[in-house]
Amino acid sequence: MTVLPLEKEKIKGNSIVYPFCDESSGLLSLRTKPSVEGDGECLILFKVLDFKRVGRDKDAIYIQDIYSNGPVNEGYGSAAMRALIKYAISKNYDSIGGHLSPDDQDHIARLHHFYKKHGFELPEGLYGSISLDLSNASYILSQIDNQLLIEENLFIKNQISFLKSEYKKLEQELGRLVFEKENETNIIKFLRRVFRKNKIK
Repeated sequence: MTVLPLEKEKIKGNSIVYPFCDESSGLLSLRTKPSVEGDGECLILFKVLDFKRVGRDKDAIYIQDIYSNGPVNEGYGSAAMRALIKYAISKNYDSIGGHLSPDDQDHIARLHHFYKKHGFELPEGLYGSISLDLSNASYILSQIDNQLLIEENLFIKNQISFLKSEYKKLEQELGRLVFEKENETNIIKFLRRVFRKNKIK
């Protein structure tokens, strides 16, 4: 079994992840450390279709399943898919295909969004075959780079929005503390007056 380390990928927040591919067992595994040990944050199970046998020029990859072990919406699935696409192009494969089935119905909308943003052709309905034609490799690689920039830009916008919200909360808390401090001075003055009156008596 030969596990091939692929080019590093980025996820949200510019963290680095490490894809490894084992074509003999049909597994692409995305890891947070440059090691083949462990299960990985995202796994793509695939098989190579021997299309040359049936008269086509090139073989293809067929995605059998995708498993996510990492946090959702952190970019692990996208990084794994980018790695698989680059790997397929480097091996000169014809295309990447797969199938959306009713078994996926609880997350079918997410799957449609996921495959569409990576350039796949989707079925007319909810279920059916998906495919990514790899014949124009340079265009696909430029689209991958563009998608990564879009995701990084979105991440930065979300971070800015979060920081603005936190700043507003801090501003409100500061206002409350200043108000309490001002009132505390008045209360202390009042208590001193009461104490002096009682002391005199």
